[in-house]
Order: sequence, then structure tokens, then C-alpha cells
Amino acid sequence: MVLAIPLLMFALASCASSSGGASAPEGVWGEQAQGKPWIELSADGKVSGNDGCNRIAGQWAGKDGEIHFEQLSSTKMYCLGIDPWLSSAVTAQISGDSMLVLDAENAELGTLKRAG
Repeated sequence: MVLAIPLLMFALASCASSSGGASAPEGVWGEQAQGKPWIELSADGKVSGNDGCNRIAGQWAGKDGEIHFEQLSSTKMYCLGIDPWLSSAVTAQISGDSMLVLDAENAELGTLKRAG
């Protein structure tokens, strides 16, 4: 019985530390569906995604919930009824399962929810 308490404490500590990984920025943000904006932040610092019409690619770096997009580029197709706001992303702020996307003037472009 004495051995069970340290094992239980270890198991609880492991669960607590793994739940902190849920706030890591890596993964898909938005809805990967036709006409919907989404991006994927890879662990190797690459960004890929779609603004609902155009493909997006580039690099990202982040710390403490703040994401900086670098060398972000996109195709330039015209799609009727699609707002290509995600193509103008410069930074983003993550809070829980929401990513607030901002442009070069720190103006809010939109929000993406963590996929999953």
C-alpha cells in the first residue's frame, strides 16, 4: 500500500505535464474544408495552409503564446466570395484553443480555433 501512493503521485504528475502540451502552438488551426481558412504550424518551424482559396507557406517562430510568421507567401488566385485575410498574417496570439491573427499594424484579421 505504501508503494501505491508514490506511483499514484507519479501518474498524476505525468498527466499534469502532458496536459501542458495542449497549449503548444504546433498543429492545425482552423477548419480544413473547402473555402475555410486554416494553417498548420509544424514542429520544424514551417507553416502551411490555405486562406480558403490560396495556398500559404512560410516559417514561424513563437514563444509564450506569441507567434511570428516569417517569409509567409501565398498564391494569388481570385476566388469569388472568399476573404483572403489569412494571407496578410504577420503575428498571432494564442490563448487556449484560439489563435488571434494580426497584420503588420497589429490590427485583428481573424481568429482560428485549434482543429481536433
